[in-house]
Amino acid sequence: MMPEKPDENSIDLAIENITTDYSELAAEKYQFLGYHFSSYEVGLLWFFACSFLAAYIVCFLAGIKYASLTHSHILYAVFVLLNVTAAAISFVAWTKIPSRSIARDSSLFLNFSLCSAALGNLIDFLFWVFQIAPFKQSVFTNLFFVFAILFALPGIHLLGKVCRVEFNRQSWLYYLALIATSVAIPFLMNPGTINSGNFSANPKEVVFGLLYSIGIGYLAATGYFLWRHAQGRLFHSARFISMGCIMLSLGCSIYAGLFIGIPIEEIPSHPVHIVLALGYLCVALGLRHTGIIINSIFNLKESLLPPSLPLIEIFGPSQGMAVYRKMESSIKNALEELLRSKAESEMKQRIIGELEAEVKLRKETEKALILEKEKAEEANKTKSQFLAMMSHELKTPLTAIKGYGQILSSTSGPASTLPAQKIQEIAGHIVLNSNHLQNMIDGILRFSQLENGSFTYHVEEFRLADILDQIDSLLLPQLSNLTGFVTNVPERDLILKTDRLSLQHIILNLLTNALKFGKDGKISLEIRRSGRDLFIVVEDSGIGIAPQHLENIFEAFYQISHGNRRKYGGTGLGLSIVKKLTEELKGKIFVNSEPDKGSRFEILLPEVIIEGNQHES
Repeated sequence: MMPEKPDENSIDLAIENITTDYSELAAEKYQFLGYHFSSYEVGLLWFFACSFLAAYIVCFLAGIKYASLTHSHILYAVFVLLNVTAAAISFVAWTKIPSRSIARDSSLFLNFSLCSAALGNLIDFLFWVFQIAPFKQSVFTNLFFVFAILFALPGIHLLGKVCRVEFNRQSWLYYLALIATSVAIPFLMNPGTINSGNFSANPKEVVFGLLYSIGIGYLAATGYFLWRHAQGRLFHSARFISMGCIMLSLGCSIYAGLFIGIPIEEIPSHPVHIVLALGYLCVALGLRHTGIIINSIFNLKESLLPPSLPLIEIFGPSQGMAVYRKMESSIKNALEELLRSKAESEMKQRIIGELEAEVKLRKETEKALILEKEKAEEANKTKSQFLAMMSHELKTPLTAIKGYGQILSSTSGPASTLPAQKIQEIAGHIVLNSNHLQNMIDGILRFSQLENGSFTYHVEEFRLADILDQIDSLLLPQLSNLTGFVTNVPERDLILKTDRLSLQHIILNLLTNALKFGKDGKISLEIRRSGRDLFIVVEDSGIGIAPQHLENIFEAFYQISHGNRRKYGGTGLGLSIVKKLTEELKGKIFVNSEPDKGSRFEILLPEVIIEGNQHES
């Protein structure tokens, strides 16, 4: 006789009682996350403000004249130091967020924004102090502030996603009000000066100051809208970020007005830097508050939290509720199984069998997960190696191009005394490194097209000699310095019908590979016909390939050596592209190699030669 199935209402009631008890235990400890400023936050705000006040007082007592060069250096150094301190606070807060989430991603973007601004102000200060550029006259440093605004945009919007806020027209009304205020401030600061037209403004800084004010104004308006409408504990973070952005927007607007009304040497001493420093600090405190909330939620040893609340506040409504429902379903199923096992004692043997099967399945699943984890770790390692390699490979030609370009662009430096032959040699180096950089980028793009299937093949009739002439022109700078290069192409006027660009890539990549690994020895290129098939052989007497690496050399980004130990450059895509193109042309590729003796690559492309080829005179 089958036992009676437990009532669904009794299961729901049991779950509700467990959840209620669990929430009551956590509610009291969760309250400490509060809605008010902490003593630490208030203390930091006072510390920033008092640091500026102390700097002014010390300068006054020391007899340092206001707006003198020494006074400006001291006050602006205090501002930069506090700016860097705010960036450090935000970075430390981000590193303490324990898991990947929307809130962590939001903090990451905002942290990048603060660090970019701090770096820009620091470089600006160093340029000024070491007389590399006058105060606020370097366009280079302006890029950091533009990046700071661009990084902050996704950070604010991700925070709104976590707080479950739908942006509407009201946020744009806030923005329009801030724009009007930002534009009006410089004119209100200098009404007489602007009307008379007698002012010595720096147009670049006035324009940039207003642009920064308008850009940050959008962040401030969005942050204020979040503060007003945010759901969950992270609204306190939105409040801090909104306050900071408002201060920064008004500070940039005042900065634009200062460049209109007062001499540029007095600006570093102006108290507006107090407003800017407090703005940076408020944004950093907002990120710190986010880290405190998330750490408190995940630190279950100190605080038990209601299950749905932390998941929603951290991961957002959709993802958080999905995780919560999954947890709730698991608890409900477990409780139902427990109640059913009590009533179904006669089915004990069957339940044991099911449990054994489940254990076996879990072990198999665990084993599969371990394998997937190992694959993921290997993929991550490969990615890291590729990024390190690409960073090195791209920097090498860029550094050379930049260095030679600086020599040529100097009108009073070495370039003015260099002979024409030397200038031509430098220009040749620039072209060579540019071609090297372009070949690497073209290789990556071509490989990407081959991988995703977007590479198009165009079958046409053409002469083999046309391809050989093109390859000779591309490799001429390298072949001219090589005495051991031999070509054996008895029928240069063969008429081929295939994809011309693909065939050119195959021969060019094989020769480039041979030049890289066999440039101190002999290199030969042989192209001959076999009926209607085309046979291509590239052989070198270089370093060769060890047997354990032969089966891997056609893998994408495969490099025998990595990192700083790499002797030979390159992206590791050349042979991979050759193999893919050969297979697309229905051909085959063979390789024979011995260490220290060289390598031989053979490619057979079937049915590509048009019958009836005639030798041309």
